[in-house]
Amino acid sequence: MNQPASKKHRLEAFAFIEKDHYYWWGSWYAQVLGYKNLKTLTNTITNAKKTCVQLGLDVEDNFKKSNSEMGPNIKLSKFACFLIAIHADARKPIVRNARTYFLNELDEVNHLLYDQDYLSRIVAREELSALNKKLAKAARKAHVKDFQYFVNEGYVGMYNRTMSEIKDGRGVQQHKDMNDYMSNTELAANIFRVTLTIERLKLLQNASQQIAAREHWKVGRQIRELIQNNTHNAPERLPLSGNLHELQRKLINTQKELNKVLPIKKSKEISS
Repeated sequence: MNQPASKKHRLEAFAFIEKDHYYWWGSWYAQVLGYKNLKTLTNTITNAKKTCVQLGLDVEDNFKKSNSEMGPNIKLSKFACFLIAIHADARKPIVRNARTYFLNELDEVNHLLYDQDYLSRIVAREELSALNKKLAKAARKAHVKDFQYFVNEGYVGMYNRTMSEIKDGRGVQQHKDMNDYMSNTELAANIFRVTLTIERLKLLQNASQQIAAREHWKVGRQIRELIQNNTHNAPERLPLSGNLHELQRKLINTQKELNKVLPIKKSKEISS
């Protein structure tokens, strides 16, 4: 397991089996991806773990702290190796080849991950969800009692329509979460809308529900103009992306597929 990474190798040939699962040493994998050592891969591993959490998967099943002959180390599942390759420095040719290696095994999610920026979208969606909770708290402090009315005023400012009307106009079922279909651009715009509204509510004097809702509308209108000026498109006409909830389900199944124990055999190579 402590062999130096070669320019060509078969991933499974460097695996070890523990409790019926394949694992790879993080120190070895760091070298494979062109990093100096495990420490220099730490930030990438941290981001991969965050994605694991956001998918609702057990981090410990995929990233196991341990010790090897080289000292403190980490045992990586095949799915962990995949996530690390996705988050690693794409300027390195070997990283791009590693991504190709994994995605060749994942035909179902291949184009979804790249063409629709799945991983960055799920991070943005989680950030927006967390900010909406802060917005609700700020709205209560501003004496907002009907939160749905308050939220819809922001949507009307930004989209010229309520959330129900947005879904109808874009062909999204009413029971679905609109955030699951937004592109990175649209998610970022809504994150900006919520962030600015929170800040504006803090500055209100003699706050009331009507005043707070009006301020939310104003912020939404400003974001609308910003989007139109930079994309030449209205927010409600921005292209939708694949359903994140569905993609999330597929990636959970991907973990099961990648981590499935199979006999060691010849496989496609990761080459530099």
